[in-house]
Amino acid sequence: MSIDQEAGSMAVSSGKREKKLTGWHVLLWLFGFFGVMFVANGFFVYYARSTWPGVVEDSPYQASQNYNRTLAEAEAQKERDWHMEMALKRSQQSVFLVLEAKDKDGKPLTDLTVEANVGRVVTEDFDHKLTLVASGDGVYQGEIGTLEPGRWRIKLEAMQDGQPRFQTNETIALE
Repeated sequence: MSIDQEAGSMAVSSGKREKKLTGWHVLLWLFGFFGVMFVANGFFVYYARSTWPGVVEDSPYQASQNYNRTLAEAEAQKERDWHMEMALKRSQQSVFLVLEAKDKDGKPLTDLTVEANVGRVVTEDFDHKLTLVASGDGVYQGEIGTLEPGRWRIKLEAMQDGQPRFQTNETIALE
């Protein structure tokens, strides 16, 4: 008697049928796996598109045509060496954006028109556009309204004689 025959005769039958892996099983597993992947990816695509529109520039073509002018304005801003100190300050139920503007000699800049866009870093749902009003000695402020604590993005543009003279994007934490 051979070893295989001995092992076969000693095996005890459990009474359960042996399951075989067929082509249908493999097909169902593949459909199940890729179905889960498609559902997960669909959720992520929906969530990404519904939370941020993806618009960075209203007219990308026009912005690209003005690229050299944008570089020249940035260089002129650097040469002016203006100092802008921004802060978000609470006053009772409202929040104010306060800006202190000084030239390179430390003298207050009093003849600016300042516009700001305050919003969350990752979404445009909470954006607040405002024009800051001069309150003397180079200090400008604007009331935003109610803001939740957290990190806020501030896009600021200061104009003098109708021309943009200072632009910045900063992130400030509000407690």
